[in-house]
Amino acid sequence: MNLEALLRYINERRVRIHWKDSFMSGFSSVRGTEPSIQDTFFAMACLRMLNAASPDDEIVSFICSHDHLDLSRAYYAAGCLRLAGCMPELNDGKLEWRYRGEHREIECFIPQTSLIRYFEYDLYGMYGSSIFSSSLGTLLKRLELGAVNSDEDMERIVRSAFLLLEKSRQLVRAHMALEILDAIDKRGFPVKLPESHVKNLSRLLESCETGRGYTPTPESTTETLESTYAGCMIARHLKKREPQGLRSFVDLLQNDNGGFRRSPFGGISTLEHCYLALRVAGGGRDITNMVP
Repeated sequence: MNLEALLRYINERRVRIHWKDSFMSGFSSVRGTEPSIQDTFFAMACLRMLNAASPDDEIVSFICSHDHLDLSRAYYAAGCLRLAGCMPELNDGKLEWRYRGEHREIECFIPQTSLIRYFEYDLYGMYGSSIFSSSLGTLLKRLELGAVNSDEDMERIVRSAFLLLEKSRQLVRAHMALEILDAIDKRGFPVKLPESHVKNLSRLLESCETGRGYTPTPESTTETLESTYAGCMIARHLKKREPQGLRSFVDLLQNDNGGFRRSPFGGISTLEHCYLALRVAGGGRDITNMVP
């Protein structure tokens, strides 16, 4: 992995805007477009893993420039704020935090979709979209933001997640289910993975493993960055060994511009793919406990 080229790619995606007699900064994977909070989070997290400087003041200003946030942007905004040293909280439909002694808040729209409905849909749009934007990713965002609190809701989600893990043949869905259970556990609702589910997950992981990564399903023949990321996160959760050729596979995905693509067969670089590649390769600092 060429870390200098990666750092250059990230910094070249920074968008600096003059706002209220000062400057704010965000990031965009696509040059010439407005920065997004999602891309800004992935860029900021990558800079942390690379131990590189991050324009935190200007990023907080960028977040403050929004009058309201939908669920996804609120989730990534909270991630940016945590990385900037804040402790954001969701209170009465508002994301609140303090930064440099000042209280800030932005109204957030939290969907009222039945929590169990999220388990009824498959992942969608792997090409050109975030793996975190699936139906299960949306549920995870609600949990991480603290928008789910009742014990009854938690119990229903745990039962549904266990059922998914029992039957899943998709590595990314299995990973998301584990993330959901972990988020519930962190909210003070203890969750223990049954031994039968550990065995099922181990078999799924083994059937998707290749010499250098993980395929999306046992029937697939090609690894992707998303499925390899999911496989690595499951393997680390279960304390299993990872493929020996993992680093060489990640290196293969780096484009000439320094960014990373999702497939060995080509594709554009995105800041999210850079984030996934760094997490898989274990480069830089471990920020697992600092990000959503």
